[in-house]
Amino acid sequence: MKARPGTATPQGTLGSLGGTMAPERAEVEEPVPGSPDEAPGRLRSGPLARRYRELAAAVARSARRRARAPHFDLLVVVVLMAVALGLRWRTIATSYWGDEAIAIGIASHSIASLPHYLVHDGSPPLYYVVLHFWMEVFGRSEPATHALSLIPAVLAVPAAWWAGNRLFGRWAARASATLVGTCSYLDYYATETRMYSWLVFTAVIALTFFVLAVRGEGRRYWAGATTLMAVILYLQYWGLYVLAATSLVAGVTALRRRDGRLARAGLVHLAVPVAAFAPWAPQFIRQLRNTGAPWAPKPTLLDLTVDVFNAVASAGWPGVLLALAVALWAGWTRHRRGLTAMATRSGSADRAAPVTPHPPVAPPSALSLAATVPVVTIAVAWVAGQLVNSWNPRYLGVAVVPALVALAGGLAVARRGLLALAIAVSAMVATATPMLVDRPVTVAAAKSNAADILARLRPFMHRGALIVSADVTEMPVIALDLGTGYRYATAMGPLSDPMVVNWTDLPTRLQGVSAQDNLSPMLASLPVGGQVLLVNPVVWGGQETPARYLGPVKAEGVAANEVIDQDPQLVKVAQQGVARWTHPLYPLTATLYVKVSGHHSRAG
Repeated sequence: MKARPGTATPQGTLGSLGGTMAPERAEVEEPVPGSPDEAPGRLRSGPLARRYRELAAAVARSARRRARAPHFDLLVVVVLMAVALGLRWRTIATSYWGDEAIAIGIASHSIASLPHYLVHDGSPPLYYVVLHFWMEVFGRSEPATHALSLIPAVLAVPAAWWAGNRLFGRWAARASATLVGTCSYLDYYATETRMYSWLVFTAVIALTFFVLAVRGEGRRYWAGATTLMAVILYLQYWGLYVLAATSLVAGVTALRRRDGRLARAGLVHLAVPVAAFAPWAPQFIRQLRNTGAPWAPKPTLLDLTVDVFNAVASAGWPGVLLALAVALWAGWTRHRRGLTAMATRSGSADRAAPVTPHPPVAPPSALSLAATVPVVTIAVAWVAGQLVNSWNPRYLGVAVVPALVALAGGLAVARRGLLALAIAVSAMVATATPMLVDRPVTVAAAKSNAADILARLRPFMHRGALIVSADVTEMPVIALDLGTGYRYATAMGPLSDPMVVNWTDLPTRLQGVSAQDNLSPMLASLPVGGQVLLVNPVVWGGQETPARYLGPVKAEGVAANEVIDQDPQLVKVAQQGVARWTHPLYPLTATLYVKVSGHHSRAG
């Protein structure tokens, strides 16, 4: 049986990249986006139009010859993986920032103790278990832990090719791999010691399995989608929003088609991940009540659009917006033509056919399913963000990157699809290349300067110095960069484990803290010649940071500064801040004090 033009062929494995695996059914020759095959007769007559058609036809024939060449798609994927690696490896040795240090601090503990630390952090356990064993083998240096995130960021390219090919065909597969290979979100998080790139990689495959399952391709796809959904839940809690979106889409589709089998499969798809998540549910409920993300703001309608485009394309979002507009227009045009053709065909047939009370409803297209699930995921997350502190652009990757597969499917049927794809990819690559745009808006911008300022002050510091972080949440990255041999404290007092942060009811606990009572005894116990290093953030939170969180954190930080600065026995001897020509996202300053005998004046 022949496949319809523009539909997916059944070559679902990477073995089909080289064209060596026989397809289950014949593969049609797909039209090249923008070629005359897509819209014959649309151009005006005349010598210039005729010359244009000849040139376009020659380009299309050349593209088809290349596409039929052995191993052409394998070469495309390998080249795109190399491009992705080239864009993403540059920051593999970049110094850590706060969240990365917290992840390393938690994963450094035994597997058995991880639930105890995670209940105070607000994350599910899977990534930390993997990171724990990874560090045992490769160590916890920046390149070692960043490599763990770089692997899925590069593997996302062949995953996107497979998804595009399985759902929409080979032209969409190439477009999908190109978009994901240059996606700014993965450029940014490919070398961050967090779970985001693994989340994206898993979500691309899970969404593809789900679309194939809903379209009736086989039970194995339901099994794959359901299993990967459970994995996503244990990677990051936004998996709950993805699960809600897929369940809603499956349920609505089943209702529209009056398909009981699909409804039962959708219920199993919802129930199995929930059951798999049940052992962790008590921890999650405790986190939800006491931890969450207290620094996360309630998202506005503007955030719903701006954060999404910034996440997927950073400063290159206009290019992606243009590609999206082209894909939407192509999809709408194709849908309208399909309705017209259907009405024409059914006109005479309806006169002869008996009237049925419930005519059958066609299954939804792969494009509509692949586009709807990410949109519903973001909508569910936005609504949930009004109720709990959970919205942050860094979490959007689980929806926006898989949506690129749907975007590629739309571009594959657009007359100007190749042009729009080229513009979108060029914009994202330019954003990822610091030589082409201003460094502050690139993905290569440093995230923290903690390692830099501490490296410049370390030659002046003695072992046993007291390290005080004014911001209680910045201590893990300070302790990770300085290491052992120092004493660590915040306004809350001395820290026995400075590489973890207890987020449980943090704003409330800070309101009952006295920096004077907690820090003064530690300063008094310093011998003459003893040192104090005070580390401060340059900026206390952002404009959208909730006052309920920012107020207590900043108040105790200011109080810690006052205790140290007003101690008459401490003399300021060195200070380091943001280095010239650098633009860290989370800038810090550090001041080194030395204790002297008597009441020494520090004027000037």
